Amino acid sequence: MSSLVYALEHSPIAKAVGGAVNLSLNPIFSGALLAFLLRAPQHVLEQTLQRASLPPNYDLTTAKAVLKVLLGLGLTRAINRKLSSMAANSWRWGPALGWNWPKEIAVVTGGCSGIGLAVVRNLRAKGIRVAILDIQALPKELSRDSAGIKYYKCDVTSSASVADAATQIRRDLGEPTILINNAGIAVPANILDISEKALQKIFSINTMCHWTTCQQFLPSMIKADKGHVVTIASVASFVSLPGHADYGATKASALAFHEALRTELRHAYKAPNVLATVVHPNFVATPLVSDFQNQLQDGGVRLLTPERVANDITEQIFSRQGGQVIIPKSSASTSALRGWPTWIQVLIHDVLGAQTAKMNAAKKAASTQ
Repeated sequence: MSSLVYALEHSPIAKAVGGAVNLSLNPIFSGALLAFLLRAPQHVLEQTLQRASLPPNYDLTTAKAVLKVLLGLGLTRAINRKLSSMAANSWRWGPALGWNWPKEIAVVTGGCSGIGLAVVRNLRAKGIRVAILDIQALPKELSRDSAGIKYYKCDVTSSASVADAATQIRRDLGEPTILINNAGIAVPANILDISEKALQKIFSINTMCHWTTCQQFLPSMIKADKGHVVTIASVASFVSLPGHADYGATKASALAFHEALRTELRHAYKAPNVLATVVHPNFVATPLVSDFQNQLQDGGVRLLTPERVANDITEQIFSRQGGQVIIPKSSASTSALRGWPTWIQVLIHDVLGAQTAKMNAAKKAASTQ
């Protein structure tokens, strides 16, 4: 099923249809055509119809009606998108002011590999100085940029370790204006099979660290009424996969954290210019999924690259706007899943469960060979 959906979404026909739909729902395009049909001189219309191999007296009533519908739909979509963007940014019309990238300081947890590493590269390309919090060693490519990148060996599950790193960052770089909570792990296991130790670890890294890092770096952003907190969640925030209940629970909590943070920034802390973004990638080819990557691919899942996800994350940061980013955009429909009828949700979970069981069986068979 996954491979079929992917093939349909990424086929040349689907891309062509998608492009045509986007063009037709562009109110500038449909509005211009409608204005032409309604206001153009009769002789110009007749010449246009002749060039299109249509008779000069061709009835344009249907075309005008269709364009009116497309214009209405396009305007509705454009207004909806703008309202969503404004709502996510304290009802501000445009980007937040006061950002100067070479003067900004970003903190990236888990910045030594995967998505975090790709994000660090993108931030440095803009001249942003970066503090990396990670228990992994700093890659050699980053160690050569000692002026722009500072590495702090830090266990994000320890509030004391994060506090020590924060003190050093303020001393070395200054007060951070961007916080990217990227660190995360996955421990694929069924609910009855996962250990308490593994549960404590995944919740500490994927969930608790959002509070720990924000408590260190957010106060200065609130004081300056300027900053950006990026929460890396997952498509699993919307639909929990069997065999990944622990991961899905932590990512659902990441979404809840973001929603509360965004509201608190505006109403509790009176800091409407501190931005909040939540990111929902689908499966990404990182060390996070290395233990079950082959099973995912055998099941038809096409993994995103860390660079693709990082590009969307930093594009949102550079837009100077908060919001919700779902990667790829074709996965956006999953955000509505919980509003669908229960029987549809159950059918989807049954399909996912069958696929997971098949992948687990293949993994078990491979391990015994």
